[in-house]
Amino acid sequence: MPSRSRVIVFEGPEDYHDRINDPALNIDERSTLLIRGAGPIGYPGAAEVVNMQPPDALIKAGISALPTIGDGRQSGTSGSPSILNVSPESALGGGMAIVKTGDILRVDLRKGRVDMLISDEEIASRKAAWQQSIPPHQTAWQEIYRSMVGSLSDGMCLEPATKYQRVTEVTPRNNH
Repeated sequence: MPSRSRVIVFEGPEDYHDRINDPALNIDERSTLLIRGAGPIGYPGAAEVVNMQPPDALIKAGISALPTIGDGRQSGTSGSPSILNVSPESALGGGMAIVKTGDILRVDLRKGRVDMLISDEEIASRKAAWQQSIPPHQTAWQEIYRSMVGSLSDGMCLEPATKYQRVTEVTPRNNH
């Protein structure tokens, strides 16, 4: 049976660490925590930064995990029920890009779906207003990587490299 929960949105791990204990977020045991901007382009590289725990007040009350959603990865040490590698990632305008804190999400694991329970008109309005925001490139290699990397759902490959997956099937010219 699908579950529903109120989502709390964080703009990357730094935002999560800065605000997880903010009482104004009204995080309770029925909330889902969501980090965006953690995918192959947004982070870049899809680092293992979707590890999230509840705010300190909930942990003190005995709630040690909340569901988490992210467009990046998570280390194997996280105890939270998690939906990871959400694709397309938020940096490319995927569905996570338009989710807002307070939205209600319906998660149906059997169907492999997460739906925002907002109107089609609101979805269209948010998509029209969305603007890409990624951190500046730090190196030329990072810029090249971001321009060529594929989605986590396809293996986060450098897309031009996939043309060479079967290069060993044909013996190249002798280069000695």
